[in-house]
Amino acid sequence: MLLDRLLLLPGEGDGYAARQRCGERAGAIGIGVNLLLFAVKLAVGVACGAVAVVADALNNLSDAGTSLAMIFGFRIAGRPADAEHPFGHGRAEYLAGLFVAAVILLVGVELFRTSVEKIFTPEPLSIDQLGVALLALSLLLKIGLAGMYFKVGKRIQSSALEAAGTDSLTDCLATSGVLVSLGAYALAGINIDGAAGVFVSGFILYSGWEALRAATDPLLGMANDPVLAAEVRKIVMEEKGVLGIHDLVLHGYGAGRTFATLDIELPAEMPLIEAHNLADHIERKLMGRLQIFVTVHIDPVATDDPEADRLYVLASRLLTSIDTRLAIHDFQIVPYRDGRKISFEVSCPEDLPMNDRELRRAFLRRFLKQSPRDRAILHIDHHFC
Repeated sequence: MLLDRLLLLPGEGDGYAARQRCGERAGAIGIGVNLLLFAVKLAVGVACGAVAVVADALNNLSDAGTSLAMIFGFRIAGRPADAEHPFGHGRAEYLAGLFVAAVILLVGVELFRTSVEKIFTPEPLSIDQLGVALLALSLLLKIGLAGMYFKVGKRIQSSALEAAGTDSLTDCLATSGVLVSLGAYALAGINIDGAAGVFVSGFILYSGWEALRAATDPLLGMANDPVLAAEVRKIVMEEKGVLGIHDLVLHGYGAGRTFATLDIELPAEMPLIEAHNLADHIERKLMGRLQIFVTVHIDPVATDDPEADRLYVLASRLLTSIDTRLAIHDFQIVPYRDGRKISFEVSCPEDLPMNDRELRRAFLRRFLKQSPRDRAILHIDHHFC
């Protein structure tokens, strides 16, 4: 397709370099389009004396600035890993997003102030049909730009480009509000220019807040992507001998730079060398299919001990009787006096309506009634459910 050839979308492969080139060219297109829209809307706004149109024009100027920041972000993110940054520079995209968000919010605040002043001191407008037509054409151009951002952002897995697409759509709504205000003045003589300016600035502030959140969430550390986590679990459980997976943690350092740690449960009787080879195979398999750098930890599970099976089933049943979301992993069993002692970790959701001490007491009370000769030690795990 024309867009693919223009942007050189990755597919024939030189990985990060192709992705960087694609992101930079998408940003360059954004700069060109937004500067054109800024010039057109500023001319229309000055000619009409409409603060809402000028506000919309300045919004496009800030969008051009954000596109420039994205280009620098892609360029820095494309640098290879080095001694000081062994995980690469992929998070530079998020830093560029922070700058983008700050600019958008500053523009929104200033335009809100100016628009409020216009509400109390309105000025006559001069409606020009050519100007209105140009605004309508700019709306269509912005819709096309949003579509380009979304397509490319999805293709190269760039949250920055997808955020730019969302921002472009909010700009379309803002421009629609401006056209409505001009139409109201032309048809009914009602001057809602100031109110329309407040409307536009509201969209600008909203898009700035969303851009800020999109940039800060990955830097602060987000919960596992449920789709990616499910795919990892599916691939791991395909392997013969794997009894379970838990404590999966995904760390993102930009697109194509995801690191993970996870625990797999293997039969305790499996030879150590065989378990080690299986763990290595899983690491290579996840790297090959999902491009994830993985470290696998092995947990042995007794599979040939009927008494251990009984205690595992009992502990699981008692926990789910307290809350169905509670789950066991790292289950270990050793002889204890005239019975057994079990220890295990419990995946516990943060919104469980009891604290750790109450959970332990509730479980042990039930457990001792069912198996009085045995003892149990619970380790509560809140972090990696």
